[in-house]
Order: sequence, then structure tokens, then C-alpha cells
Amino acid sequence: MTKKDIANSVYERCNSELKVTKKEIYEIVSEIFKIMEETLKKGEKVQISGFGTFLVKTRKKKIGRNPRTGEEVPVPDRKVVVFKPSKKLLELVELKHKKG
Repeated sequence: MTKKDIANSVYERCNSELKVTKKEIYEIVSEIFKIMEETLKKGEKVQISGFGTFLVKTRKKKIGRNPRTGEEVPVPDRKVVVFKPSKKLLELVELKHKKG
């Protein structure tokens, strides 16, 4: 699902109550993602109740291996974004997979 798909879904579900255009909804969704990006860039977590938490973790440096040559290559520390789903989301996904 893309950002445009999310905006279209919000538009279809809420347009009768909100009376806004698709473009306005897309701008709102884009702004939400910008705020999340800025928060993560500062190293802070983004917690969405009932959905999950996005946070920045530091991966320690390690020795990697070039798959072509097998030569060892140092991989420096790096920051990565991690998503930890909420219990509720995990249960919903698990129920969906059990049903088929």
C-alpha cells in the first residue's frame, strides 16, 4: 500500500463527513509522514496506540563479507528504523492468517 493508496482510503471512508478534496487528504497524510520522519530523525520514537512503535536503534559495527570474493569488509555502526507492532496488531494479523 502506498501513501496515495492510504490517502484514497481515507478519502473514501471519510469524505461524506469531512467534505474535503482528495488533494487535501493527500496533503494531510503527507504531513503526518513528514512529522514521523522528523521525529525519528531526532532519535525519538513514534508510538501509535493499537498499531505499534517506530524507533531508531544503532546497529553495532561488525565484519561483513563480500559475497563475490569472500573478502572480509568492516561494516561501521549505523542507525536503523525498527517497527515493533502492538499486541493488538499482532493478534489481528495472526487471526487473519489462521482463517486463511
